[in-house]
Order: sequence, then structure tokens, then C-alpha cells
Amino acid sequence: MLVGGRDELQAQDIIEIHQLIALYGHAIDADDQSLVPLVFASDGVFDSSAMGGPVIEGVEALTAFYAASKPHLPPSHNTTNVYVYEQDGETRVRSKWFMVNRRDNTVALGDYDDLVVRTDDGWRLRHRMVKVRHPKPA
Repeated sequence: MLVGGRDELQAQDIIEIHQLIALYGHAIDADDQSLVPLVFASDGVFDSSAMGGPVIEGVEALTAFYAASKPHLPPSHNTTNVYVYEQDGETRVRSKWFMVNRRDNTVALGDYDDLVVRTDDGWRLRHRMVKVRHPKPA
């Protein structure tokens, strides 16, 4: 809805964005990657460079990355503390994540900083930046 000369997020948008953020974990943890296109925009980016990981661009590359990484990924992706806000005309989401490392059963904690966009098919992640809080990267 256009309010005060610009688009304002409505409660329904926030609910849909929360659903999108929740779907990410289910999409990544699923046996197949059929849900990934419901999470990322066609030009979506997953950036884990802050924790020494790759930057993956495009939904096809993301789908292939998650499929190939399945044996090494944490057994469950969990997201909490989802906060949706607007900044500089863009819709952003900040949330927290935690995971268990399969190799040594340690726990890692961090933040997701997301840019989300409304597409013809609904809200999608355009850019996800992964940051680590614990353990601190070397």
C-alpha cells in the first residue's frame, strides 16, 4: 500500500516474510532441494564469506550448492529473533541462527542479514549475509 509517497510494509507482508525466513531452514534440511526456489529470488545470493565460506549467486547455483553440500551441512537449520524493517527504501530482515557441527558436536551461533524482495511469486531472499558470533572466526 502506498502511504506517504512510498510503499509501507503491511502486517501481511511481515507475516509472509516471517514465513519465508522459516521456510529457509526447511528448504535446506529437506532431502531434495525443491523448496529452494520458494526461498531465493532468481538472482538470489547466499554470502557466507564472513565465516570463510563461499558466495553463491543465482537460484540454480544455490540449489546445486545445497544438494552437493548435504552431507556436510548441519543436521538442522534454526532461525530465531526475526526482525523485519525498512531501510533506504529496501526491506531487510535481521535474525539469529544456531547450529550443531556434525563433525564435533560443537554449537555455532550467528546472525543473518537479509535483503528480501517481493516478486510475482511472493517474497524471496535477494541477498543473505551469514555472520558468526560464536565461535569467533580465526
